[in-house]
Amino acid sequence: MKNPSIFPKTIPDWQTERAAKLQRACLSVQGAVGRGEKISRAIRRVSRRYHRRNYKRDRSRRLALAPGTLRRLWDKWKIGGEVPAAFKLHYYSRPPFIPRPLLIRFCEFCATRRLPSVKEAWQKFSRIRGNFTAKRISYGQVCYSFRAAEFYLMQSELKAIETAQARLNKIKFKVITDITNRLPVRAPRRRVRREITFEI
Repeated sequence: MKNPSIFPKTIPDWQTERAAKLQRACLSVQGAVGRGEKISRAIRRVSRRYHRRNYKRDRSRRLALAPGTLRRLWDKWKIGGEVPAAFKLHYYSRPPFIPRPLLIRFCEFCATRRLPSVKEAWQKFSRIRGNFTAKRISYGQVCYSFRAAEFYLMQSELKAIETAQARLNKIKFKVITDITNRLPVRAPRRRVRREITFEI
């Protein structure tokens, strides 16, 4: 169970999972040493169990836990009080790089059509023919650089434009109907009065 004082909300989930895995690994080493196993042998055995395993919270990352790494973390764990907080990393994941022109095109895409969410907007944008770069960027990466609040603001303005356009069309139709009822399609033909002449 997460301890809010140890794992603040700003720490990514995979770092919390890392600390929990390392805690279990060190406890396994500690248990083996307590049963009389040499620490070097226990570290090698535990390392084989955890090394290069994917994180459940972030499948793109793997736990690097070679024997030498586990030994350093073991010493750090003992000094840090044998708690998960001893494994806290002092950096945070950097937002992924998304090309500026691509994000500008996505913004223009969102500003010209009604869309229910940023996720669906990105999925539709990625399927546009020629958007090869967009296909390689996940929706999660987009969230770092494209604020949802701004997306919904644009959608709100689009809705207002559509509402105003509907009102304008209604007024236009009313004016056209009135003109149709009042005026003929063509100007009336002028009748010329013929005069009687007595020329022979």
